[in-house]
Amino acid sequence: MNLPRYIAKRTATNGESSQSAMLHIATSAVAVSIAVMVLSLAVMSGFRDSISQLMTDMVSDITLCNPNTLRHKQAAPITDSEVLKGLICTTPNVKSVESFAIQSGVIRTEQGAMGFMLKGVEANSHLTLFKERLAEGEMMQFAEGRRKEILIPNAIAKGLKAEVGDRVEMLFMEEQAPHREVFKVCGIYNSALGDVGANLILTDIRNLQKINGWNNDQITGYAIRLYSPSESPQTSDLINVRLMSEYEGDEDLAAISSQQLHANIFGWLETHDVNAVVILTIMLIVAIFNMVTAILILVLDQTRMIGILKSLGMTNRSLRAIFAHRALRILLRGLLLGNAVAIALALVQKHLHVVKLDEMGYFLNEVPISLDGWSIVAVNLLFIAVVMAVVYIATAIVSRIEIAKSIKYE
Repeated sequence: MNLPRYIAKRTATNGESSQSAMLHIATSAVAVSIAVMVLSLAVMSGFRDSISQLMTDMVSDITLCNPNTLRHKQAAPITDSEVLKGLICTTPNVKSVESFAIQSGVIRTEQGAMGFMLKGVEANSHLTLFKERLAEGEMMQFAEGRRKEILIPNAIAKGLKAEVGDRVEMLFMEEQAPHREVFKVCGIYNSALGDVGANLILTDIRNLQKINGWNNDQITGYAIRLYSPSESPQTSDLINVRLMSEYEGDEDLAAISSQQLHANIFGWLETHDVNAVVILTIMLIVAIFNMVTAILILVLDQTRMIGILKSLGMTNRSLRAIFAHRALRILLRGLLLGNAVAIALALVQKHLHVVKLDEMGYFLNEVPISLDGWSIVAVNLLFIAVVMAVVYIATAIVSRIEIAKSIKYE
């Protein structure tokens, strides 16, 4: 029989009302702390996963093109090569490769004019985000014959008071004179990611090739999507290494990850990680403070019992183990309650979308939730290890209790 554990169990069931009140407070503090920690992790992971998914759906994980295109925002064509696509597709972590073309310009109606970025995509392109955010009209039709249709964001639609079915004038800057084209608005979508998608207009890639005076095998670059978007910097570096060592084309090409292209958004996400760490640290300190306080009160209340056990030959180590067991019981009850509350609240938010956000400021219209079982387990184990280590140190006070004085203690 484990004597310290047995004594801890018996004393826990025979506690006085003053002890019970303190133990309830300590249990509640542990429950609140772990609940806040689990919810913070769920929200932090939710933001990271949701924003990463938005980036993937809207602009891809990696962009491969001529660097001048990104530097000057003007299309510098490359050749759509099966050899090049094969090299990209055989790179580890690459899920799909899509050809695209871009050109900037000015869109104009009777209500005014706005700058835009026109992106030409293929029929097999990943357009899930735009379909889900389609507010009016329909997606572009990739018929056998080229159709001059565009899908515009709501920001441009509101600014120019453009509606589905309207014909709008688009001006593309060239060396000699602006090139004019007229397109029909087939649909309007709710843009995401703030400025990243506020002026992005979609059309058939064949329209861009004609506007730019390109052949059918000329494109701006490739949108590369990954199985693991978080590894896009490493994957882009690997693609660049392979381009230098294996690709024999004449084009000046580079693969750039979304983290590099949109450093402001990913930097903003990193600030959330810092905030989460601060919250976790504060909650851990609160739990430690309350647990240590509770254990010290237990030690003071059990001073007479400690003196008697010492007189019977129990060592200080065994006495400390008694109060460590008491602390562990409190801790486990608090963890059970806190995790249950946190997971319940997270599931309510995930499925019922109770807490909303300002999409202009957060890119999302609701607080995202991502529950990862391993992360929750890791946080709980870390919580137990840190709190119990500090509590065990605090129980060293029992070694300072003298037998003669403690037995007289009332």
